[in-house]
Amino acid sequence: MVTTFDELIAPITAEEFFGAYYGQKPLHIPGEADKFSDVMSWDSLNQALAINAFWTKDNLRLFQDIAPVPAEDYCRLVPGLGTRVLQPDPELVKSQMSRGASLVLNSIDTISPGIQAVADLLERTLKGYTQLNLYCSFAGHKAFDSHFDTHEVFALHTEGEKTWNVYEGRLDNPVHHSTFLDLTTEQHVQNRRELLMEVHMTPGDLLYIPRGQYHDALASSFATLHLTFGVILVRGLDLFELMEDEAMADSLFRQDLPRHDGNDGVANLGQRLSDLGDRLKAMVQEPNFLDAVVQLQNRRQGTRGAYYLPERPAAKEIQLKTEGLRVVRRGDTYFLRSEKAGIPIPSGAQDLVSWVLEHPKFLDTEVRALFAHLGEERVEELLAQLQNMDVIGPAA
Repeated sequence: MVTTFDELIAPITAEEFFGAYYGQKPLHIPGEADKFSDVMSWDSLNQALAINAFWTKDNLRLFQDIAPVPAEDYCRLVPGLGTRVLQPDPELVKSQMSRGASLVLNSIDTISPGIQAVADLLERTLKGYTQLNLYCSFAGHKAFDSHFDTHEVFALHTEGEKTWNVYEGRLDNPVHHSTFLDLTTEQHVQNRRELLMEVHMTPGDLLYIPRGQYHDALASSFATLHLTFGVILVRGLDLFELMEDEAMADSLFRQDLPRHDGNDGVANLGQRLSDLGDRLKAMVQEPNFLDAVVQLQNRRQGTRGAYYLPERPAAKEIQLKTEGLRVVRRGDTYFLRSEKAGIPIPSGAQDLVSWVLEHPKFLDTEVRALFAHLGEERVEELLAQLQNMDVIGPAA
C-alpha cells in the first residue's frame, strides 16, 4: 500500500517535483501495473457499489457523452427517515452503463483503507483538504469535455487504458466562484489553446495537473478506472475569516465609519480606511496571526479513520481540578487567569485551554481528536503543563 508521498510519486523525488512541477506544469509518472492495486480495483469497486444504502443521487452520478444523466433515469424513490428519497437503483444504473454511460463517484475519500492512505498523505504533504472522485468509463465515451479544475489534481490510473489531453491554456488561480464557473463554451475553447501533451495512461500511472490547466480524457480500452484526488489548499481569500476574528478585538474595527455629506466627510472616511489598512497590515504581521494560519493549514483535512472492533479503545478520563479559571486576551497574548493572577498561554494553545475549562470531565482521546491539528506531541505537552499547574488531573 502507498503510504508516503515519496512512494506515490516514485521514481520522481519530492525535491524534483516541488522544484520543477508543483504549481507549474503537468507531470506524467509511469508506474508498475500493481502500484495502486491496493487503492482501487474492479473487485473493490464492485464491493463498494454493493453497499446500496451508501449511495445517493449526489455521490453516484452518470454521464452520457459529457451530458449528465437525470437522476430520475437511474434512481427511484425509496423509504427514508420520515420521507422518501431518490436512491440509485443498481439495475437502472447498469442499464445506463450498457449504453456507454460513465460512472462518477463523488467524495469517496473514506471508502477504503488504500484510498484513505493516499488522501491522508496528500494532506500531510500539501497542507490542503483532499477530495476524491472515481471515474469508470468505456471506450469511445467521454464523461466531461475539456475543462479546468479549481484544485490541484493527482490522477491515479488503476484499470484499463485512457488517453489524456492536456492543453497549453491555464487560468490564473481559479476558485469556485461564478467568475470562473460561468464561462461559456466559446470561452473554454479559447482559453484551452493548443494541445500541450497527450498522455496514454495505464494501470500504475500517475498524472499531476496544476490547478487551472485545461484537460480532457477518453477511454482507449473497453473499460477504464481511475481516481482523481483534488487537493484544495488554504488561499489568501481564506484569511479574511481569521482577520475578522482578530479585528473583533480591535475597537477601531468595531467603530462606525465616519458619516459624510459628499464634502469634508469624504476625507475623514478616506483617513479612516487608511487607518484600518494600517491595522490590517500590522495584524497579519503578528506572530499570533502566523500561528493561526499554520493551524488553519493543519486543520485543512478530512475526517478519516479506521475501527478495530471488538477491541475496546483505551482512554484516560481527566477532570478539571481548579474552578474559576478563564482565558482572557490582553493585546496579542492570551492568559489563563484566576482571581489573583494570570499566566501567559503558549501561542496557538488558547482554544485547547478554553475547551478544557468548559469540560469538568473529559477523555484524553477527545482532546487529541479535536486538536489533532496541533500535533500529538504538542497536545500531550499542553495537557502535562495543565496537570503540573494543578488545573487538571486524573479523574477520581
